[in-house]
Amino acid sequence: MTSLLKRGLALYLSSALIYGLGVLLFQKIAYYQNMLSKETQITLLFLYIAYVIIAPVYYLATLTRYSTNKPYIFLKNIKKNIQNITTKNKLELLQEEKVAILFLGVKLFFLPLMINFFIGNFKHLGYILNNQFMLYPFVLTLIFTLDTLIFTFGYAIEFKPLKNVVKSVEPTFFGWFVALISYPPFNSITGSRIPWGANDHVFFWTSTGTTIFHIIIILLLGVYLWATFALGPKASNLTNRGIVTKFPYSIVRHPAYICKNLVWWITLIPVMSWQFALGMGFWSMIYFFRAFTEERHLSQDEEYKKYKKKVKWKFIPKLI
Repeated sequence: MTSLLKRGLALYLSSALIYGLGVLLFQKIAYYQNMLSKETQITLLFLYIAYVIIAPVYYLATLTRYSTNKPYIFLKNIKKNIQNITTKNKLELLQEEKVAILFLGVKLFFLPLMINFFIGNFKHLGYILNNQFMLYPFVLTLIFTLDTLIFTFGYAIEFKPLKNVVKSVEPTFFGWFVALISYPPFNSITGSRIPWGANDHVFFWTSTGTTIFHIIIILLLGVYLWATFALGPKASNLTNRGIVTKFPYSIVRHPAYICKNLVWWITLIPVMSWQFALGMGFWSMIYFFRAFTEERHLSQDEEYKKYKKKVKWKFIPKLI
């Protein structure tokens, strides 16, 4: 067997082992058993089986071009540091190894979550279509279905021809904290202590008023979805997979965050109280810090520094 074939086999077996352990983890840990739907568990298993079958063809086709992957780097680091321990040398963590370990953590956390969200949204679309059809709930659910589908693809696939190979991953605890607190189970834990009044289906006093505000909400979420489309296969949290400058990122640097927060504040209007205002203020601050930590991370990339000079506004043009 040639060295290239051995290399390809090592890459394939590393990925099969790590991803297989991940699927096993999702099926055996009580939290995932309760949180993930049956359909999500089946989808994860199907994706793994498909990977095991298809991946050898990929590695054979790319042996002379792509020499490594994240699971291989991760396992290689473990082997190296076991040897360092036995020989009483210092443990080592190269930048490439750090990126590999952190991105595997990102994938482990977000991929099952996004699949779960997508399947839930898709099933709700079917429910709306098969029962009493209403335009606003349908459009709302369609937006979230497409959004979670794109992010599912982004977390699942890292492929050089798609230009979505991970360059770096958020390196700080605080950056991870403000990102993960926005997702289950952490947002539920926080939400049980901090009032949350936002509701996409809230009634705005009159039918006319409700229609007007629903149109505004859909427009804002349309920009939110457009931002996801702009990211495309680069869609994922906590990573730099190349800088996106297409609309709406050509207008502000964090279009999805501002649109999502504006929708939340709008839906609070009919039920506003000081408790809900403080609670929403907390979540808006979380998203401000998400933007802050993302920019600090991405600013290590010269391309992002140039982007910031061109697009000067974080959230609202001429204002913030």
